[in-house]
Amino acid sequence: MEMHQVRYFLAVARTLNFTRAADECNVTQPSLTRAVQKLEDELGGLLFRRERARTHLTDLGRQMLPFLDQTYEAAQAAKALAKGIGKAQVAPLHLGIASSVETDGLHAVLSEVASGLSGFALSMTDGSSEKLLELAFKGDLDLIMIEAPAGEHDRLNTWPLFVQRYRFFARGDHRLADRLDASIVDLAEESWIDCGTESVARLRAAAEAAGIEISFRHKVSGPGQIERLLLAGLGCTLLPKPMSLDDRLCSVALIDDGLIAPVILAGIAGRQRSPAADAFIRAARARSWPDR
Repeated sequence: MEMHQVRYFLAVARTLNFTRAADECNVTQPSLTRAVQKLEDELGGLLFRRERARTHLTDLGRQMLPFLDQTYEAAQAAKALAKGIGKAQVAPLHLGIASSVETDGLHAVLSEVASGLSGFALSMTDGSSEKLLELAFKGDLDLIMIEAPAGEHDRLNTWPLFVQRYRFFARGDHRLADRLDASIVDLAEESWIDCGTESVARLRAAAEAAGIEISFRHKVSGPGQIERLLLAGLGCTLLPKPMSLDDRLCSVALIDDGLIAPVILAGIAGRQRSPAADAFIRAARARSWPDR
């Protein structure tokens, strides 16, 4: 099946006249007729029934019409998109942001890229740093904003952005609400909420270093759902600071080692970057992030 055959079929279906369809498609009628016949051979049946001066769609033709119309529209859209990208009219960016990363400054970076790059088209994905690394290696993400992985990664180009410190969060009536800071030891008897991010591993490591055991009773799939559990008094959690904090919650700094996480922007080494990715890197590196 070739796309010009589909275009000719759609023209005949619209005009119900082979001559007018040929004029509309700027081809001779015999050429259009042969193309439609080849399409019928491909689909295994007649698409049109000619009755003297009138042409009608057959049952097969009526059933094929929405599918072939959608196919043709998709092909035209793909051609337009490819042409726009070639002329830099479309500048796509597939960006991954780790769920554990504090993103208060991200909106300013995105705004700067959008204002300076015509055709900027953003697609954002969240998840754990490990999951985003996997997607980047597969080619699904152009850039990722994650907590720096342990050790060296020769497959990554990395740009340090800022350092975030984890804090203790609970409902405002918690016994430590008036404290400026605390230690994991002070929280040994607490019930913790697993929010599915790197914070869980950091909390376990800090607790092990302090010689205490901690328990996770409740679990959510990401930080976006944690607030309602905290407000319900179902436990406490560990999240980076700053964050948008409900007035009914409290936040306490933790002084333990291991609760500091460098945040980096990363891309795959050796992979050609798009104009949008380059623009985002420049804007992110120039940004004054929380710890600067």
